[in-house]
Amino acid sequence: MSPLWNRARFRVHLGASMLAACEVRGHGRRRVLARKTLLPFAAGGRAAALQALREWIALGRGASIEWVLGPSDVRYLLLPWSHALADLSLREAVACALFEQRFREEASAHAVRFAKARYGQPQLAAFVARPLIADITAHAREARLRLRSIAPGMAVVWARFGSVLTRERGVVHLVDGDRQLAVRHERGQPLDVALRPFDEASDASALDAPCEPGVRRCFSCCMPADGAAFPAHGLKLDDGQGFDATADMAYAFALCGVF
Repeated sequence: MSPLWNRARFRVHLGASMLAACEVRGHGRRRVLARKTLLPFAAGGRAAALQALREWIALGRGASIEWVLGPSDVRYLLLPWSHALADLSLREAVACALFEQRFREEASAHAVRFAKARYGQPQLAAFVARPLIADITAHAREARLRLRSIAPGMAVVWARFGSVLTRERGVVHLVDGDRQLAVRHERGQPLDVALRPFDEASDASALDAPCEPGVRRCFSCCMPADGAAFPAHGLKLDDGQGFDATADMAYAFALCGVF
């Protein structure tokens, strides 16, 4: 077997109360989900979950790790279109001012990532707390892993399903435990983003309801309750070796872009 096949690639989804970790082997269409684990944690217990993840990985010499951050650890906002925001320093200053106004938090304590700018369209900005980035970076170093990426969950899903969303308009619901991001978009371009609670008992049926105008889509790491069918317009990953899109929904964000 080639070195690429033997080299481990770890992908971890950081949810509000759980790490969903996967070890992927292979490349291209020959990717295999070799191992998977769920590491729950209570409030304030993320450090213990990171330690448990290190133990599960063991020594990661030659391996890499990628992180997908759930809505609990990312703040999203949209910058209004302006020619002036082509100036990168001004764009960041405006984004930080809007962030502090909306979230009542210090922008300097967060790193900001911008989506690709499109002429005449609002631009998405994602803020992640710097201490979290420091913890993830230290974890990779201690586990002897190459840190490949730390990506907001919304960016990962949008990249995976862009070919679908750019042909539509409507609302995409990204369901992660008891939270969801509801993103209204026009041909894949976000128009507004809202973080809302998600109660499976009361909200699950709404995901299959009509969305006017446009199409309602859902990407979820939650199993439908009581054997209910997945939403008719759900965004699902392809089945792959070691991965069943229905049975392994808990790992959907971690594996988005792989299967």
